[in-house]
Amino acid sequence: MGTVAELFEARCRQDLREQAAAESGATSWLVNIEAAADGGATVRVERSLPPDVPDAYKKFVGRSIEIAQVERWAPAAPDGSRSATIDLHIKGQPASMIGTIELVPVANGGATERIEGELRVAVPFIGRKVEPEVAKVVASALKIEQRLNDEWVAARR
Repeated sequence: MGTVAELFEARCRQDLREQAAAESGATSWLVNIEAAADGGATVRVERSLPPDVPDAYKKFVGRSIEIAQVERWAPAAPDGSRSATIDLHIKGQPASMIGTIELVPVANGGATERIEGELRVAVPFIGRKVEPEVAKVVASALKIEQRLNDEWVAARR
């Protein structure tokens, strides 16, 4: 388990974000990371994923799921914690997730990472059925990012 500073550094590494996109099965991706003068950062990741959803929902999703993810990281708080807003949209679809990411120090010198958000698919009558399927794709990509960050931190120790 890494520290807040280590996990934040990992989240702001282009190579790790590109590797996460590749491992998530993305057929293409674009990563842009901008450090802010105040110590925060903006991370933009766009990826095109094959629609791993049941056939009944593929007509609503299309041939690929184009995800645009933007994380806006605030400067470190006085206790060393970090937080970001996460804005994730599925291009061309009425689907989005708005949430937060928190990196919080724990007593042993490490940190915990929490991602919370609510995914919405705004399609009358169908949206509630499609949301869990789209959520699986999004959650899988976010879990890969977390795993790679943890592996990167562990390799540096």
